[in-house]
Amino acid sequence: MAQNEMIAIVVMLASSACYALSYVLQHKGTQASIGEGVENPGVGRLVRNPTWLIGIILFGTSFLLHMVALSFGSVSVVQPLIVTELIFIPPFAAIISKATIHARDWIAILAVAAGLAVFLIVGAPTEGEEIPSAGGWVITFIVFYGICGLLLLIGSRLPVNPRAAVFGTAVGFINGALAVFAKGAFEGGTGGAMLTNPLVYVTIFIALSLVVLTAIAFRSGPITTSSPAMIASTPIVSAAAAMILFGETFASSPLAITVIILCIVVVAVGVFALTQSEAVHAALDDSVEAEIGNNELGEVEHAIHDDAGKIDDKLHHSHDEGSAPKSGSGATSD
Repeated sequence: MAQNEMIAIVVMLASSACYALSYVLQHKGTQASIGEGVENPGVGRLVRNPTWLIGIILFGTSFLLHMVALSFGSVSVVQPLIVTELIFIPPFAAIISKATIHARDWIAILAVAAGLAVFLIVGAPTEGEEIPSAGGWVITFIVFYGICGLLLLIGSRLPVNPRAAVFGTAVGFINGALAVFAKGAFEGGTGGAMLTNPLVYVTIFIALSLVVLTAIAFRSGPITTSSPAMIASTPIVSAAAAMILFGETFASSPLAITVIILCIVVVAVGVFALTQSEAVHAALDDSVEAEIGNNELGEVEHAIHDDAGKIDDKLHHSHDEGSAPKSGSGATSD
């Protein structure tokens, strides 16, 4: 593997670590504000929380490192490493939020790490030399956002869990668009040349739309449903687009293809297992505590209504007894 590819791998792993740590710190900062009695803390309050603010800074750092990784390595090498975000979340959540890491979590972490390592070694992705024309980029943009829009339309008509999965997949397509357009922008030159490169501004637009779409996906249903779909679809979409646009290739012998498929399955199973992890839930699901609180409130309200009903019945019963004629009373003498 070339030196640039090794640099890309190291930088992308650093990006994933920053991303995972940002999630844990943002969650901890948000929960601290909720603990102070603010049910839905706004940004104005959160920015005064150092923990949450560091999380946001790390989120931005992660994005910048991701772009740096793409400038050094091929899309097919960099994008699969996105799944390592889930590898870093449990240890960070255990250290910062005191979450519990079970043996099955470590097995899932090892499965993802081993699957990715074998995938990169056996798959041997190589950087392509093709550069799309201006018309090719326009068509690529239309295809990516057309598929995303179609998925959002389909998902909006589905029940909660399938909707979250479809919305997560839609985000995966835009993640793939971000990767290939960013790669194209870097291929057009760095420094001052980037200021006159239209792909740079298209990449910025895609990044901003990605933030909005990710928020929509997370609000569409359980994050433990949308997140696996997002993480699983991103590398696949990115690699397929890079093969078409840049001519990136993988090892194509029957044995290599078999191993690549097995690695994808192992990584997918590991990713799904990690999204069910208590430690990952602690970092990703801000609504757990609120949901528990709502359930408890509902039980209290139900009990109050029951008690009120019983009291009302007793009052009516007493009233009926008091107003009923006593035996022998009210008899008139002729």
